Amino acid sequence: MKKIKVFIHINNSQELKITEVDETMKVGLLVKEFAPKLSHDDDTIEDVEIYLENQDEDLDKGISIIEAGIKHGDHIFVGRCKKIPVNINYAGKIFNINVGPSTNMKILKAKALEYFGIDHASGAALVLWFNNVPLDSRQFVGSLTNYPTTGVNLILASKKDINGDLSNDIFLDHLNSAEYQSGEIEGRWGEINNENRPNWPIFIIWVTSTSGVKYHFKFDFTSYPQNAPTALIWDINNDLPLAKEKRPNSNNREIQAFKEWGKPCNYLPCDRMAFEGHPDWPQLHPALIWNSQSDTFLKYMNELYQILNP
Repeated sequence: MKKIKVFIHINNSQELKITEVDETMKVGLLVKEFAPKLSHDDDTIEDVEIYLENQDEDLDKGISIIEAGIKHGDHIFVGRCKKIPVNINYAGKIFNINVGPSTNMKILKAKALEYFGIDHASGAALVLWFNNVPLDSRQFVGSLTNYPTTGVNLILASKKDINGDLSNDIFLDHLNSAEYQSGEIEGRWGEINNENRPNWPIFIIWVTSTSGVKYHFKFDFTSYPQNAPTALIWDINNDLPLAKEKRPNSNNREIQAFKEWGKPCNYLPCDRMAFEGHPDWPQLHPALIWNSQSDTFLKYMNELYQILNP
């Protein structure tokens, strides 16, 4: 019996596994060995699929390794995703595509370059990023999932950005999130859209109040999302902080959050500048303290909306 080595990719883990298998072994046994949490019994094992690299059709789990065409050194995906929706952000433009879980980054990058009209020479300087980390060309998209959630958001950016600033691309990715788009459609918030708006990392977003007034906020997204944004209620017509008498003051929360207090920012625990000098805030307001690993600017936006819409 001939032994071969194969490389295994699974859901929710970028760690590549290697195993030695017998060519006569049934393909289905790979499921029980590498995805035991997904295959507790013979019923659920049918829901777990096995794919060869860049193949859209899953393998028959009842045939042998050699019959399935698996060869020494092959990369294989073992998991539950059949199709994965992928969003690729490039300079604020979004490419949406559904691909099989064993699709690698090399193929995805090629599809993205074609979509964005980037030639091969220019594309050589670009890589796909996931959670601020540049991806290897052999990484499978299925491994980037957070199953049972299967959507994956990637950024196409220059290699020089490995030590540079990806904050704008990351922000634009969050700006295109379902949560932000839903709030925009419902009229909770939106962005100003004119040729004279500030350059990054400054960005102006309005939030509507219960009375129907749209209040504008000038955000500074320096070092986003490693650091929380800071913002100040703004007069876009005069390009100044909104005058005290024009600020919302119908309840105590509005008065406190939008008061003039010596710093050019809103008085909120989720604000980068306001947080400085308040060591007790993590204990008093734990839900509003910025978490660079999981939070987006939507934490700030939701707090502003709740204050203006009690």
